[in-house]
Amino acid sequence: MMVVATALIALLSVRASHTVQDARPSTQAVHFAYVDVRIDPHDKPLAAYQIEFLADPNRVKLVGVEGGNHPAFVDPPYYDPAALSHNRVILAAFNTGSALPKQSFRAASLHLEVVGNEPPQWSAKLIVASDSDGTSIPVDVSVSSAEGASR
Repeated sequence: MMVVATALIALLSVRASHTVQDARPSTQAVHFAYVDVRIDPHDKPLAAYQIEFLADPNRVKLVGVEGGNHPAFVDPPYYDPAALSHNRVILAAFNTGSALPKQSFRAASLHLEVVGNEPPQWSAKLIVASDSDGTSIPVDVSVSSAEGASR
């Protein structure tokens, strides 16, 4: 009788563990990518900008922010560090110098953790841009992506 009870308990334990394993969701591949946020000030000297970046909240997590490629904005833009590990961030930068960008340049690179193999949706939206006098100027903002390790 004791042998039968032990065998029955062992059988139920094995069956229960298989049930738990079968109920787990399948894990999706996670990889890292970066997106470049570009600004084109259309021949006007850009001294300050504020941009909102949004990505698919179910698939994208922000893990780092890097500065731009113009000397006036080579340092990373200001952002709330609490935004790291989320899918939304507001980036802001200013420069009081005189050597300001007038042509399209990379304002920032955002490093992302992406779940799944399909390209996620993301966007960048201008909040404000101004020249050195504080006058608002029209600029275009775009986001381009690249897969792989950070640069």
